Amino acid sequence: MIDLEDRVNRVFNPDLRPLVREAYRCYASGSARGAIVLTWTAVCADLIAKAQILHEESESDAKALVADVERAQSSPESEAIPIMLALEKTLLDTAQKLELIDFTQRKQLERIRDDRHLCAHPSIRPLGELYEPTMEYARAHLTAALEAVLIHPPSQGRKIVASFLKHVVDPGFVYDTEYLAYTFFDRVRPSARFKVVEVAAKFAVLALDDDAIKIEPQKFADRMAKCLRSFAERDADLVQKAVAKQMGRLEQAEPSVQVQALGRLGDLPAFWASLATPLRNLLNTKIERIGNALPLGALKATEARALALVAHPELRETLPALAETFRKLRVIPRAQVIEQRPDPYFTPFLPPLLKDVRSYDTGQEVAEKAVLPCAGFLSWPELEQVLTEWNDNPQCWGRAMPDYLVGLYDLTGHLGEGRRSLWAPILEDVRSDEQLFDLIASGIGSTDAPTD
Repeated sequence: MIDLEDRVNRVFNPDLRPLVREAYRCYASGSARGAIVLTWTAVCADLIAKAQILHEESESDAKALVADVERAQSSPESEAIPIMLALEKTLLDTAQKLELIDFTQRKQLERIRDDRHLCAHPSIRPLGELYEPTMEYARAHLTAALEAVLIHPPSQGRKIVASFLKHVVDPGFVYDTEYLAYTFFDRVRPSARFKVVEVAAKFAVLALDDDAIKIEPQKFADRMAKCLRSFAERDADLVQKAVAKQMGRLEQAEPSVQVQALGRLGDLPAFWASLATPLRNLLNTKIERIGNALPLGALKATEARALALVAHPELRETLPALAETFRKLRVIPRAQVIEQRPDPYFTPFLPPLLKDVRSYDTGQEVAEKAVLPCAGFLSWPELEQVLTEWNDNPQCWGRAMPDYLVGLYDLTGHLGEGRRSLWAPILEDVRSDEQLFDLIASGIGSTDAPTD
C-alpha cells in the first residue's frame, strides 16, 4: 500500500506542506469531508504557485492566470472572490496546457473538485441530503493529488526533457546516480518520466548524431547508458519498455552501431529482454568474425567493450562466441578487453598474460590495463601465481613495473597483512640491487634489509 504520510512529507512546495498535512490529519482522524475540501484547496494553491514560477521563466501560457491572481490580490474582497472563482473553473485547463498535468491526471483532479463541491455545498443535491464521502474516497483523492501535482516540481514534459539533455551534454557532466534518479525520475510526473527514459534509451541504443548535441555521439551515448542504469534501479520495467521501442531501429542500423550498442548496454537486463532472437544471433556472428579476423595490434575500443561481456556467465551462454573469441586473443587485445570491465572472471588469465609478455612496453600495458584493475579480485593462490610469473619474466621489470609491483601490494589489501610473504621471493632475487630492493621493501612495509 502507498505510504501516504511519506508522500505528504515530500510535498514540493514548503509553504503548502502544512495545508497538505492538515488534509492528511483530517483523513487520519476520520473526517473525510474536511480532507477532501483541504485536498482541493491544496491542489489549487499548488497549481497557481507553479504557474507563477513558469511565468517567471517566460512561459507565455501562464501569463493570463498570473495576471488574474495579481488582479485579485490588488482588488477589494467583493471583486477578488469572483475573480478567483472564475480562475478556479479554468485552472485545470490551464494546468494541462502548461503540461503540469496530463489528460488522465486532469480527470482525477476533476473528481476531487466535484467531490469538494458536494462536500462544501450539500444543498446542491436534488433532495437536499447531506453528502457523506467515504474514507476510501478521501484517501484516494489525497493520493491522486499528491501523485499528480503536489510532490512534483513545476516541470513541464518538454522542458524536463530539455533540462535532462542539457545536463547530460554539459562538458562538466558528472555521473551521480542518486542525483540523476532524484532530479529526472523521482521528482518527475509519470508521463514526463517516460519521455526522459525514452530519450535516454534512444541515444544509448542508437548513438544518434544530432546537430543539437555538441559532443561526440558515442560519448553522449555512453552517458545516456549510465543514465538508463540509474533509471533501471528505480523502474526496470519502464526502462525495458523504452529500450524495446528502439529495437526495430537497431535491427536496421549499421553493423558498427549494433556492436557499439552491444558493448554499451550488453550487461543491462532491459537490453537483452528487448532483443529479438535474430538480432541476438547476428551479434553472436559478429563476435565470431572479430575472433576470425584478429589484428596483430590492438582491438577497436568498441570491439574490446563488446568482448568484455564475456565476464557475465549468462551472456557467455547467450553469446557463446564471446568465450571462444576471448580465448583466441593475444596479449595486448586481451588486456584491452579486461580493462573494459575488470571482473573476477579475468583473474585466472592474469598469470599467463604476464608469462607471455615479450617487451617492456607490453609488460607495462598488461599491468596497467589488466593486472592492477583486477587486483582487488585476486585470491591468495592467484596472487602468488601473478607474482611468480611477474618475477620470472625479465620483460616485466621495465618502465614503471617496479612501482606497479608496489601498487599491486596496496590493491590486494583484502588478503590481509600476511600477503607480504608472497613478495619475499622477489625481494630475495633483487637483493643485490639495493635501489630496487629498497623501493619494493619500503613500498610493502618490509623490515628486511639487503645484504652487502
